[in-house]
Amino acid sequence: MIKIPLNKNTIGPAEKKALNAVFDSGFMTMGKVTKKFEKEFADYLGVKHAIYVNSGSSANLLAFSAIQDNDKHRNTKHAKKFLKKGDEVIVPAVTWSTTIWPIAQTGAKSVFVDSEPNTLQMSVKEIKTAITSKTKAICVVHVLGNAGYIEEIRDICRKKNLWLIEDTCESLGVKNKNKYLGTFGDIGTYSFQATKTITTGEGGMIVTKKGKEFSNKIRSIKSHGVLKERYFHVYPGHNFRLTNIQAAIGCAQLEKFSKIKKERNRVYSHYKRLFQNIEGIKLQKFNRNVSPVVWTFAIILDGKTFPMRDKIIKILYKKGIETRNGFYSPCRLPLYKKYKTEHLKNSNNLSRNVICMPFFASLKNKQIEYIYKEFIKLKIN
Repeated sequence: MIKIPLNKNTIGPAEKKALNAVFDSGFMTMGKVTKKFEKEFADYLGVKHAIYVNSGSSANLLAFSAIQDNDKHRNTKHAKKFLKKGDEVIVPAVTWSTTIWPIAQTGAKSVFVDSEPNTLQMSVKEIKTAITSKTKAICVVHVLGNAGYIEEIRDICRKKNLWLIEDTCESLGVKNKNKYLGTFGDIGTYSFQATKTITTGEGGMIVTKKGKEFSNKIRSIKSHGVLKERYFHVYPGHNFRLTNIQAAIGCAQLEKFSKIKKERNRVYSHYKRLFQNIEGIKLQKFNRNVSPVVWTFAIILDGKTFPMRDKIIKILYKKGIETRNGFYSPCRLPLYKKYKTEHLKNSNNLSRNVICMPFFASLKNKQIEYIYKEFIKLKIN
């Protein structure tokens, strides 16, 4: 029996009240409440445009569709070249698979670069080495509530005229030098899936500071490729729309976001006090410019002081503690075998040795202490 789940949402009376208002209106699908959530989210981040979609994965697919060379109506004076078949997109080797799949769907190729062993973020040095004449974009994934080296990567993109996509699905609310992640590049993506810092059950957001023409392209692709005239399809499109029902939950969640962040910081601080000096593990490092909103408490095992990670997960589960492994490096998956590369030492090591502990705003200090007590028993002396 699970005593401490991996995740638990911070939902209550405010969300129920918002839902009841939608039910009473009789208008369930995309509408005024969706637009309200988009505006409030854009205002929170300080961007011009926010487009609510049905998942963070869909937001990533929309991001790459928006920069794909399929738009006969685009501004031909645009300095950046649109993505076409055979082009390359630089991505980290430590990420969720749905960062990679949208790139493949454009006909472009993912070029994996190694991540740093302490921050788990993409190495700037490796990025510089990976850039070729075919490179058209860099996708930064801000992993586990941390921030990639976004200023340095932004400067590289400006110098090389490359598109910069920020996958911020795990790092909503994180700041780098007092500026929110997802707002440094051309496009930022977010997720509101049930495990995320704020949730709408499922859902995502795509944001951009670029002009109305560009954001309208994203809105069009999101909604069957229709731009203005009903049933007149301008782009190859999808149905990535989401409902007023979920947007209402999002508005309520956004109102309490500061409280959620405060509690998550408490949880992280208590975890860190207990775990930071244990031999045989490392904790994710946050650079001094970063104000994190931790998504999960990730521990990097050395594989010697502790038994195999997967065995630890099973033992803790028997003790009522739900944990999970870190991401598989996509280039190690059979699905992406054509991208397989042997030089990703750090990413492959992280893929095998990261374990994620329960993490949510209502997690009690006593529960964290119980997790620590059971974890430390597994140490090999």
